[in-house]
Amino acid sequence: MSLICFKDVTFFYPKRKTPALLNVNLSIEEGEIFVIMGENTAGKTTFCKLINGIAPLLTEGKMSGKVFTDGIDTGESCVSKLALKAGMVLDDPDAQIFTQTVFHEAAFALENILLEPDEIKSRVNMALNAVGLNGFEDRMPNTLSGGEKQRLAIAACIAMKGKILVLDEPLCRLDPDGAKEVIAVLLELRKKHNMTIVMTSHDSEVASKIADRVCILKEGKIAALDTPGNIFANNELLYQTGLQPLESKVFNFSSVRIGSCGSWLKEKKIEIKNLSFKYPNGIGIQNIDLTVEENDFIALIGKNGCGKTTLIKNIAGLLKPASGEIFINGKNSRLLKTYDIAKEIGFVMQNPDTQLFTDSVLNDICFGLKNLRMKKNEMKKRAQFALEAVGLQNEADSFPHALNKSDRTKAVIACVLAMGAKTLIFDEIDVGNDYNGNIKIMELVKELNAQGFTIIFITHNMFLAEGFAKRIIKMNREGIISDERRE
Repeated sequence: MSLICFKDVTFFYPKRKTPALLNVNLSIEEGEIFVIMGENTAGKTTFCKLINGIAPLLTEGKMSGKVFTDGIDTGESCVSKLALKAGMVLDDPDAQIFTQTVFHEAAFALENILLEPDEIKSRVNMALNAVGLNGFEDRMPNTLSGGEKQRLAIAACIAMKGKILVLDEPLCRLDPDGAKEVIAVLLELRKKHNMTIVMTSHDSEVASKIADRVCILKEGKIAALDTPGNIFANNELLYQTGLQPLESKVFNFSSVRIGSCGSWLKEKKIEIKNLSFKYPNGIGIQNIDLTVEENDFIALIGKNGCGKTTLIKNIAGLLKPASGEIFINGKNSRLLKTYDIAKEIGFVMQNPDTQLFTDSVLNDICFGLKNLRMKKNEMKKRAQFALEAVGLQNEADSFPHALNKSDRTKAVIACVLAMGAKTLIFDEIDVGNDYNGNIKIMELVKELNAQGFTIIFITHNMFLAEGFAKRIIKMNREGIISDERRE
C-alpha cells in the first residue's frame, strides 16, 4: 500500500449543500513531494486534515470512503496516534502556537511523548536551526513576526521526525528569502530522511520547481493530477481552475470600475520624521523618515520582522511612537485620538476576520459610523457608497464570515471607506487568497487609487508589487533602504 491512500473519499461539512471533497481517489508514495492547488474553497485544507484524522475525528462533518496513512485507517484511529505519523502546519501559525518561549513551543509535542531531556534538546536545536530560528530560543512567540511564527510551527513538526509533513499554505506569510529557506528545508528533509511532503500552495512557481506531482482540486473534485511539467504547460487548465500561469502579466487584466468618491472624503498626505518605536524585548524600528504623497500607490516590502507592520501600526495610531513625529494631513498624530486617525487612515489587517464581528456586512460597515453618532441619512449614504465601491451591494445582508476570503477583505475595505478615510493601508491582504481573489482585490485597490485614494500595501508577493505599485519602498531592520518610483 502507498504511504497515503484516498479511496472514494467524499466529505460534507454541516449546513453545506455541496461537498468539500467528492469521490477523491489517489495515492501518495513515500518520499514524494505532493503539492495540492486550487482556488479558495476547492477542498485543499480538508484534504490535508483527512491525512492526520483532524477530519472527521475533530471536525464536524460526514465522510464516506477511506483514508489510509502509513497503513492506518484514519477513520478508526485517533489524532494523537496519527500525529506521530503526520505532522501538520496550518496556514495561520497563531492557531497552533501557545507556549511562552520559542524553545518550549518546539519542544511541546516531544515533552508530551515523554522523550528524554537530552533528546528533546537535540531535536529542538536541529529543528530551529533548520528553519533559521537558532538564537531565538528564549524569545516569546507573540513577539515574532508572522513569518517567524510560521517557521516556528514548521520547526515543531520537524522535531517530531514523523514520516509525513503536511503543510497548509506554509509559505504564504514568508518573505521571498524566508520562503526559499523553508523550501530548502523541505527538500533537505526529503533528501536526508525520505520524508513525504504534502503541501497546499497558490504559488505556481514554487509548485513547478519542487513538486514531484501536482494535484489540482476544483469544487472538491480532482481536476488534474500530473507532473508539474504537464500541469503548467496547460494554460487552459490553469485558467479553468483559477491558477496563476507561470508567465502571467498583471496588466492583461481589466480594471474593476467603481463610482466616484463622495465629496465628504478629504485630501491628505503623511509625513514621518525620525520615527522610532521599540517593543519591550527591544525589537522595533528606528530613525524612519518618509513622506507619503497624495495619491501615492506604495508597496512596502522587506523580510519578515523588519518592522513593516510596526511602521503602519504607528501611522494608523494603533501604536504610539517612542520618538519622532507623524503628521497626517498636516496634523500631529500625537494630538489625535485613535478614532480621529481612523477617519483619515483606513487600516485593513492581514486577517479580515479580526475586523468583522456583527451579523451582516451592512451592520459591520455602519458599526464605526454609529459610534461617531452619525445621522441616519449620512450613514446610509456612506454605507451605500462603500458597498458599491467594493461590489458588495448584493451582499449587504449576508453574514460576513460566510463570504469567501476576497469578499471578506472587500467588506473590511468597505468599512474603512465608510469612515471617510482617503488613505488606505493594507497589511498583507493577499495572504491566504487564491490567484483570482488577489487580482480582484488589487484591481479594486488600483481603481480606488485612480479615484484619488492614497494606497500603502505590505506584501511579499513581488508579482503584485511590481504589477500594481507606482512606488516600491524596501525596509530592513535598520530602516528604509530603498525607495523606487515607477511609471
